[in-house]
Amino acid sequence: MAKAYTRKKPVISGTISPVHKKRVEKLVESGEFASISDFLNQAVSDLLSKYDEKPSFVPDSNMFTEDEMTLLRSIIREKAADMEFEKGRKKPEK
Repeated sequence: MAKAYTRKKPVISGTISPVHKKRVEKLVESGEFASISDFLNQAVSDLLSKYDEKPSFVPDSNMFTEDEMTLLRSIIREKAADMEFEKGRKKPEK
């Protein structure tokens, strides 16, 4: 009795431009990739690894004026002090 075929990877469908499709097909035809699926798996993996390399969002001085940065810092200090107070620790004097 033959085993039923089960797909190991989930299927995702989407659309791309005809130009991109032709370029992918040429790469597959040239042997650079085993299949369109192989190309897409590699492309998704490469893109996701770029997101893994990015640090968490941290505002920098180019995003805000000095006054805005001062305000953000004071809000963060105040919130941190509130959190320490909620844990039963003494709230620092201002």
